[in-house]
Amino acid sequence: MTIKKKILKFTFFIVAVGLIFSLGYYYYLRSSWNSFVTEKELTEFVTKVKFAKELPERFYELYEQEHPNILTSSLNQQIGSGLFSKDFIKSPSLLAAMISEYSRQNGDTTKLSNKKAYVLAWKLEEETTQKECLNWVLENYKFDLYIHGINEVSNFYYKKEVSKLNERELSDIIALMQKPSIVNVPDRSNEDLH
Repeated sequence: MTIKKKILKFTFFIVAVGLIFSLGYYYYLRSSWNSFVTEKELTEFVTKVKFAKELPERFYELYEQEHPNILTSSLNQQIGSGLFSKDFIKSPSLLAAMISEYSRQNGDTTKLSNKKAYVLAWKLEEETTQKECLNWVLENYKFDLYIHGINEVSNFYYKKEVSKLNERELSDIIALMQKPSIVNVPDRSNEDLH
Protein backbone atom coordinates (compact mmCIF):
# COMPACT_ATOMS: atom_id res chain seq x y z
CA MET A 1 0.00 0.00 0.00
CA THR A 2 1.29 3.40 -0.85
CA ILE A 3 1.72 6.21 1.67
CA LYS A 4 -1.09 8.20 0.05
CA LYS A 5 -3.57 5.33 0.51
CA LYS A 6 -2.53 4.92 4.15
CA ILE A 7 -2.99 8.65 4.80
CA LEU A 8 -6.37 8.61 3.03
CA LYS A 9 -7.56 5.59 5.05
CA PHE A 10 -6.34 7.17 8.30
CA THR A 11 -8.05 10.46 7.46
CA PHE A 12 -11.29 8.65 6.61
CA PHE A 13 -11.08 6.72 9.89
CA ILE A 14 -10.55 9.91 11.95
CA VAL A 15 -13.47 11.67 10.19
CA ALA A 16 -15.75 8.64 10.71
CA VAL A 17 -14.85 8.38 14.41
CA GLY A 18 -15.35 12.13 14.85
CA LEU A 19 -18.74 11.98 13.14
CA ILE A 20 -19.89 9.01 15.22
CA PHE A 21 -18.70 10.69 18.43
CA SER A 22 -20.43 13.97 17.49
CA LEU A 23 -23.73 12.25 16.68
CA GLY A 24 -23.56 10.22 19.89
CA TYR A 25 -22.88 13.35 21.94
CA TYR A 26 -25.71 15.21 20.17
CA TYR A 27 -28.24 12.46 21.01
CA TYR A 28 -26.92 12.24 24.56
CA LEU A 29 -27.40 16.01 24.99
CA ARG A 30 -30.91 15.92 23.55
CA SER A 31 -31.92 13.28 26.07
CA SER A 32 -30.27 14.94 29.10
CA TRP A 33 -32.93 17.62 29.67
CA ASN A 34 -34.33 15.90 32.75
CA SER A 35 -31.02 16.33 34.58
CA PHE A 36 -31.84 20.01 35.24
CA VAL A 37 -35.59 20.41 34.70
CA THR A 38 -38.46 18.18 35.79
CA GLU A 39 -41.28 17.05 33.52
CA LYS A 40 -43.67 19.33 35.42
CA GLU A 41 -41.36 22.37 35.12
CA LEU A 42 -40.90 21.70 31.42
CA THR A 43 -44.65 21.43 30.87
CA GLU A 44 -45.22 24.71 32.75
CA PHE A 45 -42.50 26.45 30.73
CA VAL A 46 -43.86 25.16 27.40
CA THR A 47 -47.35 26.32 28.42
CA LYS A 48 -46.06 29.82 29.25
CA VAL A 49 -44.28 29.99 25.90
CA LYS A 50 -47.31 28.78 23.94
CA PHE A 51 -49.62 31.32 25.59
CA ALA A 52 -47.35 34.36 25.48
CA LYS A 53 -49.11 37.36 23.94
CA GLU A 54 -48.64 37.69 20.19
CA LEU A 55 -46.71 40.63 18.81
CA PRO A 56 -47.89 42.83 15.95
CA GLU A 57 -47.51 41.02 12.62
CA ARG A 58 -45.24 43.81 11.35
CA PHE A 59 -42.81 43.06 14.19
CA TYR A 60 -42.34 39.49 12.91
CA GLU A 61 -41.75 40.78 9.38
CA LEU A 62 -39.14 43.28 10.57
CA TYR A 63 -37.48 40.67 12.78
CA GLU A 64 -37.20 38.33 9.77
CA GLN A 65 -35.72 41.16 7.69
CA GLU A 66 -33.10 41.66 10.38
CA HIS A 67 -32.56 37.89 10.83
CA PRO A 68 -33.61 36.07 7.63
CA ASN A 69 -35.44 32.75 8.07
CA ILE A 70 -35.01 32.82 11.86
CA LEU A 71 -38.72 32.22 12.51
CA THR A 72 -38.93 29.30 10.09
CA SER A 73 -35.63 27.56 10.90
CA SER A 74 -34.92 25.12 13.70
CA LEU A 75 -31.99 25.48 16.06
CA ASN A 76 -30.23 22.68 14.16
CA GLN A 77 -30.63 24.58 10.89
CA GLN A 78 -29.27 27.72 12.56
CA ILE A 79 -26.28 25.77 13.90
CA GLY A 80 -25.69 24.25 10.46
CA SER A 81 -25.76 27.60 8.69
CA GLY A 82 -23.60 29.07 11.46
CA LEU A 83 -20.88 26.54 10.64
CA PHE A 84 -20.49 28.09 7.21
CA SER A 85 -20.93 31.69 8.29
CA LYS A 86 -19.36 33.87 10.94
CA ASP A 87 -22.78 35.29 11.89
CA PHE A 88 -24.51 32.77 14.14
CA ILE A 89 -27.92 34.13 15.08
CA LYS A 90 -29.59 32.68 18.16
CA SER A 91 -32.97 31.24 17.32
CA PRO A 92 -35.91 32.42 19.44
CA SER A 93 -36.07 28.95 21.02
CA LEU A 94 -32.44 29.31 22.12
CA LEU A 95 -33.04 32.86 23.38
CA ALA A 96 -36.06 31.63 25.37
CA ALA A 97 -34.03 28.81 26.88
CA MET A 98 -31.12 31.13 27.70
CA ILE A 99 -33.25 33.66 29.59
CA SER A 100 -35.33 31.04 31.34
CA GLU A 101 -34.71 30.24 34.98
CA TYR A 102 -33.78 26.67 34.09
CA SER A 103 -30.61 27.15 32.07
CA ARG A 104 -28.92 29.62 34.42
CA GLN A 105 -28.69 28.51 38.01
CA ASN A 106 -26.36 29.57 40.80
CA GLY A 107 -23.00 27.90 40.57
CA ASP A 108 -23.30 27.06 36.87
CA THR A 109 -20.38 27.89 34.64
CA THR A 110 -21.13 29.69 31.38
CA LYS A 111 -20.32 26.49 29.48
CA LEU A 112 -22.79 24.48 31.55
CA SER A 113 -25.48 27.17 31.24
CA ASN A 114 -25.02 27.25 27.47
CA LYS A 115 -25.25 23.46 27.26
CA LYS A 116 -28.48 23.50 29.28
CA ALA A 117 -29.87 26.26 27.04
CA TYR A 118 -29.27 24.24 23.86
CA VAL A 119 -30.82 21.13 25.40
CA LEU A 120 -33.85 23.11 26.58
CA ALA A 121 -34.18 24.84 23.19
CA TRP A 122 -34.32 21.48 21.41
CA LYS A 123 -36.99 20.37 23.86
CA LEU A 124 -38.97 23.60 23.35
CA GLU A 125 -38.92 23.12 19.58
CA GLU A 126 -40.69 19.78 19.96
CA GLU A 127 -43.83 21.56 21.20
CA THR A 128 -43.62 25.24 20.21
CA THR A 129 -42.84 27.38 17.19
CA GLN A 130 -40.08 29.95 16.85
CA LYS A 131 -42.79 32.64 16.74
CA GLU A 132 -44.24 31.47 20.06
CA CYS A 133 -40.74 31.45 21.55
CA LEU A 134 -40.14 34.99 20.27
CA ASN A 135 -43.40 36.15 21.87
CA TRP A 136 -42.26 34.77 25.24
CA VAL A 137 -38.74 36.17 24.82
CA LEU A 138 -40.09 39.67 24.18
CA GLU A 139 -42.35 39.45 27.23
CA ASN A 140 -39.38 38.51 29.43
CA TYR A 141 -36.30 40.05 27.78
CA LYS A 142 -34.17 42.21 30.07
CA PHE A 143 -33.34 45.25 28.01
CA ASP A 144 -31.41 46.59 31.00
CA LEU A 145 -31.50 46.37 34.79
CA TYR A 146 -34.78 48.26 35.04
CA ILE A 147 -36.68 47.58 31.83
CA HIS A 148 -38.00 44.06 31.25
CA GLY A 149 -40.17 43.07 28.35
CA ILE A 150 -41.41 44.77 25.22
CA ASN A 151 -44.34 46.45 26.99
CA GLU A 152 -42.04 48.30 29.40
CA VAL A 153 -39.70 49.30 26.55
CA SER A 154 -42.63 50.58 24.52
CA ASN A 155 -43.92 52.63 27.45
CA PHE A 156 -40.46 53.88 28.47
CA TYR A 157 -39.32 55.11 25.04
CA TYR A 158 -42.55 55.84 23.19
CA LYS A 159 -45.23 56.29 25.87
CA LYS A 160 -47.61 53.94 24.04
CA GLU A 161 -48.53 50.29 23.89
CA VAL A 162 -46.82 47.86 21.53
CA SER A 163 -49.79 47.57 19.16
CA LYS A 164 -49.58 51.34 18.52
CA LEU A 165 -45.87 51.40 17.58
CA ASN A 166 -44.95 52.32 14.03
CA GLU A 167 -42.47 50.47 11.84
CA ARG A 168 -39.51 52.60 12.88
CA GLU A 169 -40.25 52.13 16.58
CA LEU A 170 -40.59 48.36 16.15
CA SER A 171 -37.24 48.34 14.33
CA ASP A 172 -35.71 50.30 17.19
CA ILE A 173 -36.85 47.66 19.67
CA ILE A 174 -35.22 44.95 17.56
CA ALA A 175 -32.02 47.02 17.62
CA LEU A 176 -32.32 47.39 21.40
CA MET A 177 -32.26 43.61 21.75
CA GLN A 178 -28.76 43.66 20.26
CA LYS A 179 -27.50 46.83 21.97
CA PRO A 180 -29.54 47.59 25.08
CA SER A 181 -29.49 51.18 26.28
CA ILE A 182 -31.35 53.01 29.03
CA VAL A 183 -30.35 56.38 27.61
CA ASN A 184 -31.71 56.07 24.08
CA VAL A 185 -32.43 53.68 21.26
CA PRO A 186 -29.48 52.87 18.98
CA ASP A 187 -29.05 55.31 16.11
CA ARG A 188 -30.12 53.54 12.91
CA SER A 189 -30.67 56.62 10.78
CA ASN A 190 -27.97 55.55 8.31
CA GLU A 191 -29.35 52.02 7.89
CA ASP A 192 -31.58 50.88 5.07
CA LEU A 193 -34.67 49.44 6.78
CA HIS A 194 -36.33 48.28 3.53
